[in-house]
Amino acid sequence: MKIKISDLKSLSVRALKKIGFSENDCRIITEHLVTAELCGKKSHGIVRIPRLKKHVEAGKINTTSDAPEIKKETPISLHVDGKSKTGLVVLEWVLDKAIIKAKKNMVCFVGTRNVGPVSGMIGYYARKVTKEDLILLGFNNSPAGLTPFGSKDSLWGTNPLTVGIPTSNPDLPVVLDMASSKMTFGDVMINAALGKPLPKGVSVDSEGNPTTDPKKAADGSQLPFEGRKGSGLAMIVEILAGPLVGSKGGNTVKGKGEWGSFFVVINPELYRPIEELKGDVDKMIQELKSSKKQEGVDEIFYPGERSGRTMVDNLKSGEVEVVDELIKSL
Repeated sequence: MKIKISDLKSLSVRALKKIGFSENDCRIITEHLVTAELCGKKSHGIVRIPRLKKHVEAGKINTTSDAPEIKKETPISLHVDGKSKTGLVVLEWVLDKAIIKAKKNMVCFVGTRNVGPVSGMIGYYARKVTKEDLILLGFNNSPAGLTPFGSKDSLWGTNPLTVGIPTSNPDLPVVLDMASSKMTFGDVMINAALGKPLPKGVSVDSEGNPTTDPKKAADGSQLPFEGRKGSGLAMIVEILAGPLVGSKGGNTVKGKGEWGSFFVVINPELYRPIEELKGDVDKMIQELKSSKKQEGVDEIFYPGERSGRTMVDNLKSGEVEVVDELIKSL
């Protein structure tokens, strides 16, 4: 059903308040989840609210007003203890500080530990940083939900990475936002809510056997994209967002506050004027979009373009399409 963006935000805030989040955290979480809806990333939108409720009830998320704590700081780095608050709040909090450092000192390395579920749509953070004319490299781990190539055990998270690069159009930056798995856990949840089977070859059940049942897949694990390549990428992300920053790694990411992230915020002025960079990126985009198209291809898109366009269109209309079942559940 179509719902006004303002109504969806109000509904989200009311639901989050009932779960126990503070007024400020409700606002931050809602902005993130609704942005995901606007971008067409339904797997990371309001479908996450029932999941947040389960995490809070299980004691995995701290909903108090305690702020994250900076454990170590230098002119170009931040190491943050998330105090088991949801990553949706912690990452927003620390990136605000990292942006200031990167503008002043050209770069900022960010490590977070003791963070609760969930990190959300990591492309959201990339868009946040590119609006400040900065570049973002981001790595996030999560509880075991991906079975490495050749294994039957669920060992690593679906471990997404993101890269955000500004263009001359602040609404359409280059944003790579990808999981290490063939299908995100959010998409599995969407299919479960709709009672829709999964494609073959993307998930396994709790015993490591192939399944198309989204509920069995939710209790089981996802498979890496492109076999060895996705599996290798997942391990690298797991190390950077886990052991490097003092968070958990591997199948130990299970309990309260065991998620971790590693970000690098880069000021392009370190090398050249920002407008020169944007000009060259714009030329690359134009070259890509005007290149010869394969048969059946109407338009070639660069990373993040379609989701950016979708968000612009939804903002213009003031409405967004949301699955009826999810609205009812809220």
